[in-house]
Amino acid sequence: MTFDAENLQITTVAVTFAFAVLAAMVSWSQRWSVPSRATLAMFFAAFALSELDSVSVALTLEMPQVARDTAELVSFIANFCLMPLFLFYVRDLTDLPGHFGDGATIARHFVLPGAVAGFSAVVMALPEVTREIWYSGAASDIPLPGLGFLHYGFTLLTIALVLQWAVYVIWIVRTQAQHIAHLKQHFASTEGLELRWVAVLAVAMGSYIAQTMLGEILILMGGPDPVGPLLDSFLVLIVVAALALWGLRPSPELDHVTQALSDTKEHRGKKYEKSALGVNQSQRIARKLVHAMQEDRLYRDPNLTLNNLSAHVGVSLNYVSQTLNESLGQTFFEFVNNWRVKEAIPLVEAGETTVLAIAYEVGFNSRSSFYSAFKRSTGMTPTAYKAEARGLTRPGAAEPIAGGH
Repeated sequence: MTFDAENLQITTVAVTFAFAVLAAMVSWSQRWSVPSRATLAMFFAAFALSELDSVSVALTLEMPQVARDTAELVSFIANFCLMPLFLFYVRDLTDLPGHFGDGATIARHFVLPGAVAGFSAVVMALPEVTREIWYSGAASDIPLPGLGFLHYGFTLLTIALVLQWAVYVIWIVRTQAQHIAHLKQHFASTEGLELRWVAVLAVAMGSYIAQTMLGEILILMGGPDPVGPLLDSFLVLIVVAALALWGLRPSPELDHVTQALSDTKEHRGKKYEKSALGVNQSQRIARKLVHAMQEDRLYRDPNLTLNNLSAHVGVSLNYVSQTLNESLGQTFFEFVNNWRVKEAIPLVEAGETTVLAIAYEVGFNSRSSFYSAFKRSTGMTPTAYKAEARGLTRPGAAEPIAGGH
């Protein structure tokens, strides 16, 4: 690298490390007001430790070999802790059933990091000369009998790290999808609450580790690193900055949702297994729900929740939810938004006001949510529907040739 590129890399590594440390401190200071921040603080602390080897290489010209080896192994162990901690943070945010579980359940997530820590302790117990051969020589060069397997340990654990991250990325994405499904059982509007950024960042982190491991494999095979240390350091900085930006931003709406979902733990845990709701009673409740929509137009409230609807019809939340899911075959989200679309259709056909104004009038709180619900119900966007209603769509065309918003 040129001098300028080398200094740019050093600066990037230093900023990344400082960013992670600062984010960990800020998260920890907020742990009492926002409980999920305690887990986020541990995640950022692990992130900072995972960068320790890069920091030691970038900022230290002369460093004892034992200190350099320790920094590298500490970083290696920290990498195995990142995804379990991120999963715990996501579970804190979503407040899904099961949460952390008991101590044994939590401990299972750290079996692999514990094994890596044990492996690292064995390596650090070796004489310095032996460690040097372990890093760079062949297994047969290791002078102590029975330690040849250590030469392959790092490679095997690196493969295990890739597999661990792949499993946790899938796990986190599924958790976020379950969170969305659960929101739709309790909320008629879910914009800003779905934690889609969690899935995006999880996939980004998985992609980063995949390209890192690919680079390691190519180097071991004698090829060049396709990314290079400078670009690699920038990618790490982008990941930690994005995590800090989204994780530390104030989110009163999400806090409200977490509390609301927490209040329904007993309901969602027992589900309907002990319900004594009969067919006739279910039909009566269904009529009440329809009346609340058709006559009282409750769906016009953009902040309508299952609890609100339950209180309005004077029926327990458990029975309302069971009636919606089993008798009407809809989630609360689908039930309310279908009524919103039903009122919106003649307004769209008339074309006397804008789509956005119609969306707000019938209870949606954003244009995008209205478009999604309208297309899900009618098979086309409001604009296309209005154009077709006015006969402005060419035969066989998917989009209107005229019309407006």
